[in-house]
Amino acid sequence: MKRIKFYPVNDLLCGYNLNNSEQVLKPYANGEEISDINVAIEIFNIKKYFDAEIFLSKWSSEKVECLKAQVQEAFGQVAKFIKLITQDNLAFLYESLEKQYEDDFWYLINKFKVYKNINDEYFRSFLNHSGIKLLHLLRNRDITRYYGNIIKEFMVKKDSTAVLLLKHYELEDEGQNKQLHLPDQLSNEDKEEILVKYIDNENANLNYLKLIANIQSNKNEIEINPKTRLKAKRKVQIIEENFFQEKPSMAIKMSVSFLNFSDKEIFNSVVEDGSMSIAYNRKWILENDDYATILNNFIYLFEYVDTQMRIMLVNSEETMSVFERLVHSNSKKAYKKGLGFEQINAISSMQLSGYYNLLLSENIRLEDVVEWFFKDYLSSEFNIKNFQITMPSENSTILEKCTNIMPTLESVLKQFTLLVKDGEIDFELLDIQSEQLMYKNIPSLVENKYVYGIGEEFEQVTFLLFSDQSLLSYHKKQKREYDSYSDLMSYENFKRDDYSDYELTAIDWLIEHGYLEVDQEEYINMKNSLLINILKNLYYKKVISYWKYNLENRKIIDELCKRDIVKFESSLLTKPEQDYINYFLNKSQFNNGFDLRNKYIHTQPYSMQSEKIHHQNYTIFLKIFILIVIKINDDFCIFEELQQQNS
Repeated sequence: MKRIKFYPVNDLLCGYNLNNSEQVLKPYANGEEISDINVAIEIFNIKKYFDAEIFLSKWSSEKVECLKAQVQEAFGQVAKFIKLITQDNLAFLYESLEKQYEDDFWYLINKFKVYKNINDEYFRSFLNHSGIKLLHLLRNRDITRYYGNIIKEFMVKKDSTAVLLLKHYELEDEGQNKQLHLPDQLSNEDKEEILVKYIDNENANLNYLKLIANIQSNKNEIEINPKTRLKAKRKVQIIEENFFQEKPSMAIKMSVSFLNFSDKEIFNSVVEDGSMSIAYNRKWILENDDYATILNNFIYLFEYVDTQMRIMLVNSEETMSVFERLVHSNSKKAYKKGLGFEQINAISSMQLSGYYNLLLSENIRLEDVVEWFFKDYLSSEFNIKNFQITMPSENSTILEKCTNIMPTLESVLKQFTLLVKDGEIDFELLDIQSEQLMYKNIPSLVENKYVYGIGEEFEQVTFLLFSDQSLLSYHKKQKREYDSYSDLMSYENFKRDDYSDYELTAIDWLIEHGYLEVDQEEYINMKNSLLINILKNLYYKKVISYWKYNLENRKIIDELCKRDIVKFESSLLTKPEQDYINYFLNKSQFNNGFDLRNKYIHTQPYSMQSEKIHHQNYTIFLKIFILIVIKINDDFCIFEELQQQNS
């Protein structure tokens, strides 16, 4: 009989684990004493399902109440069994333990405080000879505190401790919500020693080395010497160079060109054998060289933003493969990005660089176009007359351009902030403000501008309907593969009887909460396609623009807000856009960012290819400036449209 294990992630789909619960519970609910550690832990896992109110759909309410009583009786036997653990039987019980139950074993020892039955000398010996997994042990705070010195000694000499430190300080939680508790006796010097030993290990994992190279010191957590980070960085470079020398790699070619087309098409793209080439109609661009069209080309030609004016260059679920999302070791302090993100941003930089040079050949500077937007366009279009801006001059060196463009960008954003808050730009007030610009704090002229998903219900419904990891996305009778359950339902029809009991647990939840319905012929369908499309957009893009939807859709969003499934926020930039800009410009939020703003203010990047690096970085600065122009224009457009509607 397969033992029952509680899985907290997406637990609506884990009810099938309870199929054998009645047979497991019955003898011990009737007074039989437990003699097997695995039975004790299995009953504990059953109790976790009942505590979470997860039951099989075939159980009646009377059956559930009966089983609840049995669980309580059986768990009394579990407590009695666990409290009998001493140093006389600890090793035997641990050796008898099934692998899936090791975390529960230490949890129960911690819960019932039976570690007090085991003296220091025995525990030290047990720790050194049992092959114990520190990961499971360190999830229990009281045990860690009780044996602090012993666990600290063990950690310093154990090779795998570096990985545990990275799990604690750097790695994402992986959805398990199980915090590690390090002994207080483990000093910062101990932690650094552990990491240095790991760097020197010839079998060190490349992903973990990258994490060490990007660790941000924090006196309340872990402080790492810059030399240690540099040592890890150099080890990474050596491993990567050796890897690509020994193994053939597949090059992904990308090209952007501006050509004279013989026909009227504006651009064409070709994707073939892993390579991508995009060509734009040079003649059309030069014939339509008014400043407004030049800026519009970033929207409609280069597609820097989508129809809701959300920046398309940010990382998203859609641009990451399943492997990148689930397998790659990500620091919880790192900006999440995959190959798709790198490709999109490489193409956008090539678009901007080629476009910049093409315009320059006609004596049009993109910097002048940006100045025109703030000085002339905003004045004529929205009656905003006093924006001040001075972009890098034509005669500036590339280094000077990189150094000067950021203060200019921050100045216009601070001017916009004053305009939103006070209705005017007071330059004396601007001059005496010294606080650093925070992109998340830049306001919007528009109330309820953006919508974000929140809460357990949002997480549950979007996972079940749209995730490629949802068990509902696969059905044994389906005709082809689908990326999600919503896609499957768009092309195929299934009845309730076509699903197994554990799948019906999730489907019934979706029906009860108004996302699915059963028609007269017993087929399961989406109840409201508009609602599903809104949720789908939120799942993939993380945010939607409220005023880009028509009234019917906005009413649905309003109802979701009343149910605490979504929330409204107003800012110039969406949260993904704030993250994107912070990734490139500073390290206030992410430890793997480019930190370009601070590098040019404090040190200026240096390498043997300094000129080339400065050109690449200036392209990034200019790209972000163009994106800010688009976002500010969109904010004024929405605001003016709403004013006209209300007048």
